[in-house]
Amino acid sequence: MPLRTARLLVWPFVVAAFVLRVCVELWLKPVTWRIDPGWVAFLVWVAVQVTCFLVPWAGHALLTRGVRQRPATWEVAAGTGSFVASTSPRWISPRAILFGWLAGGLVLTERVPGEDRVRLADLFGNVALSIAIPVVVLAGTAVVLTLNRPRLTLDRNGITKQSVTRRTFLRWDRLLPGGPPAPTRKAATITIQRQPATPGGPPVPSPLPTGPLHVDPAFLAETIRHYVEHPEHRADIGTQHELDRLRAALA
Repeated sequence: MPLRTARLLVWPFVVAAFVLRVCVELWLKPVTWRIDPGWVAFLVWVAVQVTCFLVPWAGHALLTRGVRQRPATWEVAAGTGSFVASTSPRWISPRAILFGWLAGGLVLTERVPGEDRVRLADLFGNVALSIAIPVVVLAGTAVVLTLNRPRLTLDRNGITKQSVTRRTFLRWDRLLPGGPPAPTRKAATITIQRQPATPGGPPVPSPLPTGPLHVDPAFLAETIRHYVEHPEHRADIGTQHELDRLRAALA
């Protein structure tokens, strides 16, 4: 399964988490009111709410299990002269599904007076708000999934860190050789040392989150160290030939 497909397949499960929570609010919640004692009803309620998140998350994890392992390689972005580490499905999946689950909770409901039923809250403008606010949350989630954020891009000039909302560029010639040190495979962050703004000053650390990226953290650190110390290879970044050479050199 292509990585982009695995990432975009999160969307149906986001919608599923939203629908499940709304259905629970409207139809299962009244059932818990008839359960005694109260602490049992509370535990049932919590278990059902957690299930509304876990079932879609497990479904997506099972469907994309073949591409969840972070590889020791880069994507070659055709026509852009760059290597790209896209958003990892294993990172974006629980976060996107959580937003779908939270969107379901933004549909405001209330108990029908004197009855064991639930309805939309009788508040001014509630119908419009109960539609508009979840739609905004779900649309924002869809945009993040489509735009492939966060991600990391390497080109002949440097490194571009693209978070969900912010972009940071680090020039190769401003990075200090010898780093970053090799992290563990489960490392959440590696630290790149930049030249100080003033001569003689201490190096400036620049943290680089690795958890969201679909690339092995150790391979990522070795790639950065390699291009900092071997500027003659930077011009070929973004080609399959250079990727093959890089993987052979770091093997």
